[in-house]
Amino acid sequence: MAGLFALSIDPAVYRGKFLDDLFWETFYRQHLGEQYGGLSTWDGKKIKIQTHRGLFRHTFQNNLMDLEGTEGIGYCGHTREPLFVHSKIGEMSVCFSGNIINRQELVDEFKNFDHTFERGGDDIEVIVKLIVQGVDIIDGIKRMAEKIKGAFALLVLTKEGIYAARCSTGHWPLVIGEKKGAVAVSSESGGFKNFGFKLVRDLKPGEIVLLKEGKIETKGTISGEKVQICSFVWVYTAFPNGVFEGVPASLVRKRLGAALARRDIERGFIPDIVTPVPDSGRFHAIGYHQEFCRQMMEGKIRRVPLYDEVLLKWPYAGRSFTPQDEEERKLEAHIKLLVSGENYIDKVLVINEDSIVRGTQTSENLVPKVESIGVKEIHFRSSNPELNSYCPYGKTTKKGELFAAKIPSEKERIEFLGSKAENKQIVKSLKYNTIEDLVEAIGPPREQLCVDCDLL
Repeated sequence: MAGLFALSIDPAVYRGKFLDDLFWETFYRQHLGEQYGGLSTWDGKKIKIQTHRGLFRHTFQNNLMDLEGTEGIGYCGHTREPLFVHSKIGEMSVCFSGNIINRQELVDEFKNFDHTFERGGDDIEVIVKLIVQGVDIIDGIKRMAEKIKGAFALLVLTKEGIYAARCSTGHWPLVIGEKKGAVAVSSESGGFKNFGFKLVRDLKPGEIVLLKEGKIETKGTISGEKVQICSFVWVYTAFPNGVFEGVPASLVRKRLGAALARRDIERGFIPDIVTPVPDSGRFHAIGYHQEFCRQMMEGKIRRVPLYDEVLLKWPYAGRSFTPQDEEERKLEAHIKLLVSGENYIDKVLVINEDSIVRGTQTSENLVPKVESIGVKEIHFRSSNPELNSYCPYGKTTKKGELFAAKIPSEKERIEFLGSKAENKQIVKSLKYNTIEDLVEAIGPPREQLCVDCDLL
């Protein structure tokens, strides 16, 4: 999943700074992709574009010359986007979030008709080639959606305005924000309040909208499959203050942590300390701890675990989930995770994770570090259910590499997690939430949520 942001203003009413709003709101999508960043704007005469490799703020902050305008789109992700093209239906800059499962088939089909690909036929090239076959942008988006298999959220900047579209399943979110004289469409709402935007609503699955002169209008609908919104958006992908379908990600994470705590309380298990794997596990751990506190206040239990930050994240490290290369993921995980300078001799520790994806970072990196500060027992709690299948709609997991799918029994998983520690039995338990817990925590009906990665 990449980070997208679109902004349209009415200069007669808007009192903000166009480039500030566009730049900083795009920057707030950095957690969705670190490899490339891009901005493209329309100034009433032409489309302008700049893309850079690397972190968005540091590569762009002193390179915003000539990007003033009234409409603009921003991107943070894995490839160089937006992509600018000339076509029979006009000039455009395009960026997207998602994955095309049948990309190679479409590339081969285009090559059979003598099409060339400057970038080897990556997703964005295929999307653009499909769009420009339409009679106009809206028709092109619909044709593209009919041809591809996968999931997408899309921004297209033209002289007519900015078209934003969400695939018919609604797998990847787009939300709408407004303030006086301006309208925005974004992957997330996380930075809206800092720059005066009010979250209005989510783009509906299959909805195509046009942003122009600070206003937004629905222009079409992509027909297709049933709604299947990615549940992992709430569990991990989104920044904690993101709100989707009216439900804050932080609240979902606390509910999931609380569900894990209730089961531990029912079993009579109360650890000494609960700690998150930062940063993504923090609200899960808060929810776990709050459930113990709630039940103690109700007189159901007599003591609660301490909440502590045993694990620390080095703030200048990159993300360890988004890199597609395994060795790069391992390096980032090792560099970013530090342990407290305090001693935790003979303590029983619960570590809250948002999920356990591959298990290798946990066994090779996390467990030995925690063991080094004297912990007696480690108990892992995963808010997401067991990940049994890779996600074909994103780019961060691959077939056959998921922890639960590789090691089916709980006993063997516990042994694997402790295999790199000096005390091979230091990991004592590993518990997951169920799919039912996940659905209840999020709120929308089960049939509207994609939980395919949790299914065998």
